[in-house]
Amino acid sequence: MYRFFKNIINTIIIILAIFGFFSLYKANTFSHIGEKINNAFNPEKIEQEVGDFSKIDEEFDIKTAVNVMGYKTVVAKHEHSGQKMIIVDSGKKTLLTEKDIKSEAVKDKLEDLCKKLKYNSTKVENIEIVDKGYMTTYGQRVPYVKFNAKISKLPISNVSGIISVVDSDKTNQRLIISINDKKHYSQLITSEFYKNVKDSKHNK
Repeated sequence: MYRFFKNIINTIIIILAIFGFFSLYKANTFSHIGEKINNAFNPEKIEQEVGDFSKIDEEFDIKTAVNVMGYKTVVAKHEHSGQKMIIVDSGKKTLLTEKDIKSEAVKDKLEDLCKKLKYNSTKVENIEIVDKGYMTTYGQRVPYVKFNAKISKLPISNVSGIISVVDSDKTNQRLIISINDKKHYSQLITSEFYKNVKDSKHNK
C-alpha cells in the first residue's frame, strides 16, 4: 500500500506537476482521471489555498486544481499558445530552494530531482540550462532558470520552460513552472501570468 501511494505522489510531481501536464492535456489522456480527482478534492478550495488568481488576465484559464498526499497543484493554460503554468505547493516539504535555482549546480539539482521522482518508463533527459533570470510572483522577486529537455514516452518530447521557487514561507513551499513545446515557449507569457498571482487571504 505504501508503494502504491508513493507511486501516486511520483506521478503527480513528475508527470502532472513538472513536465507531463502539458503533453497529457494536449493528448487528452488524463481528463477522466483529473475529473475524478477534482471531484474528490474540491478544486475551488485548493485553488484558494495555493494562491489568489483573481487578477490574472482573461487569456489564461485555470484548468485543474488537485491535492494528492499533501501536494496542492494548480495548472493554468494560456489559451492561444497552449502554454501551461503550474504551481506545486508542497507545504513544508522542500523540493527545490531559491538557493538551488541560483546555484551553478542547478542542472545537477534538477537531474537529481527527476531521478528521484521518475515514474515507470517516462524519463526526463538532456536537461539543458539556457538562461537564468528573475521574475515576480506572489509579490516577490524570485530567481528562475530556463531549460530545454526531452521527455520520453509522451506525445511531444522536446520542451522548453522555466522552473522557479517561492520558499520564503516555510509552511508553503511553492514550485513555479511554465512549459510549452520548444518552438512555442514564451517567457513573456510566463511573466504576464505569474506577476498577477498573489498570496491568498487564506494564507495571510
